Amino acid sequence: MYGLINSSLQSMIRETFGDDEWNRVLSASGVPEDSFLSMRSYDDAITYDLVGAASTVLGEPVDACLQMFGEWWVLETAAKSYGPLMEASGRDLVQFLRNMNALHDRITGTFVNYVPPEFSVESLEGNRHRIHYISTRQGLTPFVVGLLYGLAKRFDNELEILSQTAIPVAAGEHTVFEVDVKC
Repeated sequence: MYGLINSSLQSMIRETFGDDEWNRVLSASGVPEDSFLSMRSYDDAITYDLVGAASTVLGEPVDACLQMFGEWWVLETAAKSYGPLMEASGRDLVQFLRNMNALHDRITGTFVNYVPPEFSVESLEGNRHRIHYISTRQGLTPFVVGLLYGLAKRFDNELEILSQTAIPVAAGEHTVFEVDVKC
């Protein structure tokens, strides 16, 4: 993952829990302090080590930390780093998710060897939608849950995740969310 991810996690912990807690997380993770250069690619294990240490230090399950981070990513990091691009990608959560692959395509040139996840949206009856999340990485579905809730807040939508199903794949993960979205 890119240093921007690690830097954003650092910001979330510092701003939410304080510098002392961040220092405890960094120490517990064993991650070197030079792992936060935004445009540099780092081994995914560094980010996973940071999240695992955050879970231990903060006394929260890993999934809860990832969900909190996903929401932070949307409302803070992405809004500041990619605000105009996000504004152009949709007026509500569903439209934004339908344009998520195109948004990732636009930023692919910024990062070397960037392999973004894929999203697709199927409309069901009423306000219900089926959202497919497909990634070459494992373990980030809780982060996506946070992204969904963050996007709902960003667009002032109400979101209810009705179901979440993991689809077996050879590598990475494919998760299908059935959601109810009210604009």
